[in-house]
Amino acid sequence: MGALGGRITKLSVFKVELELTPATAASSTPLLDDIRTATNSAVINDSSRMMLEQVQSAGAADFAVVELGTGREWITSRLFIAATMMERMRGVQVCVFVERTQLSERRFVAVASVQQMRWALARRYPWLEAAWACAYVSLFPGPTPPPAEALPRGAKWLPEPTHMNVQQPIITSDSGGLGPSQARWLVSHFIDSLQLLESPGPNKTEWTKLGEKTWERGTYVTRELLESLLPQHVFANWSNALRDSSRAQRTRAVLRRAGDFVALVEDEREFLRLANRRVLLEDIAASLGEEPESPNG
Repeated sequence: MGALGGRITKLSVFKVELELTPATAASSTPLLDDIRTATNSAVINDSSRMMLEQVQSAGAADFAVVELGTGREWITSRLFIAATMMERMRGVQVCVFVERTQLSERRFVAVASVQQMRWALARRYPWLEAAWACAYVSLFPGPTPPPAEALPRGAKWLPEPTHMNVQQPIITSDSGGLGPSQARWLVSHFIDSLQLLESPGPNKTEWTKLGEKTWERGTYVTRELLESLLPQHVFANWSNALRDSSRAQRTRAVLRRAGDFVALVEDEREFLRLANRRVLLEDIAASLGEEPESPNG
């Protein structure tokens, strides 16, 4: 993931100067790069890389850009955990998907909310939610488990809420953020639970081979896959940047779209930046509320 932010200038609406708030971008971090490319959980769990510290300390962000390339950059399992972690660690609200074509390096594909993306993936691939649940419950301390050989194969020793003793809080923010060590643990366990070190057998359509011998239950994310997962309107939330047009014309173009966030593009639908349409509407509503009443009611 990478991101590109930009500033939208003032517009006079009903004789009031309004500042159109740009969406805040989440820039590329080692966390996102490693979630996308790591062949196993050891890379994610290497504390020397300081991955999650950067995400946690960078402050809140409205969106992140998911660069699909030609359709061989992201697999569904990594997109699921990346979107989930960015929402919790940075409060990211939407993902902007772009692709690479012969005419554009960052051609706009869609603007989808993080929750919309996460639950669409969970509906199509229920094992992603199961992997998340297994990884998440492992964060919480429990009583001393019996020897591994005493448990059935694949069984987990669950925490006991009525006897749980936690010295330090696990949740660190209003969006569900985690401490760096807990976040690394969560991501690495999520990935571990979806991997095999041998061929998954004849039905390999749901699996992707990573490296020499690692298989992960996930498929490549392409425009076509997104179109089968997401509603049609997320692919239409874009507007031409209209560089040579007036500020009023550019802003009216954003207002005509339906989403909270609208992608601004130029030739060949190259993604430039994201406009926060929701804040614009709130500013207009506040300005209308301050308009003096007409003498005739």
